[in-house]
Amino acid sequence: MRSVADVARFVGCVAAAATSASPTKDRIDAIIDEIGQVLPFVGMCINAAADSNGRGEIVCSRGYPDKILAWLGSRDFLAEWRGLRPSPRGTRLRDTWDLDPLPATVRDFVVPLGFGGGVSVPLYTTSGEVLGGMHFSTESADDITDLAHDGLCLIAPTIKNLVRSLPQTIDWDPLSTREVEVLELIARGRSNAAIATELYIAPRTAATHVEHILAKLGAANRAQAAVLGMQLQLIRAN
Repeated sequence: MRSVADVARFVGCVAAAATSASPTKDRIDAIIDEIGQVLPFVGMCINAAADSNGRGEIVCSRGYPDKILAWLGSRDFLAEWRGLRPSPRGTRLRDTWDLDPLPATVRDFVVPLGFGGGVSVPLYTTSGEVLGGMHFSTESADDITDLAHDGLCLIAPTIKNLVRSLPQTIDWDPLSTREVEVLELIARGRSNAAIATELYIAPRTAATHVEHILAKLGAANRAQAAVLGMQLQLIRAN
């Protein structure tokens, strides 16, 4: 975006996408496409904040690896972000470099992956609580211009309303102690045979535990089960 008029056009396109007759998640995807036209992000996500039980949801993501998504959906990230006291304009990566100590998000994720720029814009409820946020990472700090930042802040209320209209999709039955142990090994990439060996159980028993874990978490596969396990803080991010 090169002018205020470009910002206005961007906000108008987002409003049009938000009010279409498409399902809510499709509308959010269309808005992310619009954002990609004005902000060359290499990773992004919109998250709904973790609740008192540590449950959070990644509403939409592109480009980020599972480890970042698990962190952004965690209660620990929300606590860290609140500690930074984000304003409605959010927090830019460049504003955190002088903090001592560096936030865990920057130290453990941004720096190792080589992101040069980034911005997180909070989604506030009318009572001032953080409902969630929009998070974008770019190759360079110069990619996040003041006008692009302004555009993101202007569409935050629209994103908030769409996120609030989504039904809660994380619905799970508590895992047993043994199932949590198995889930930890799934997250480490262990096969059923390897799980059986490490836990001194029969291969068929290991397979049954995996089946039960996928069913309880509503996960389509082992990778998704591992991500959900980290989001729900059943296991730690490796």
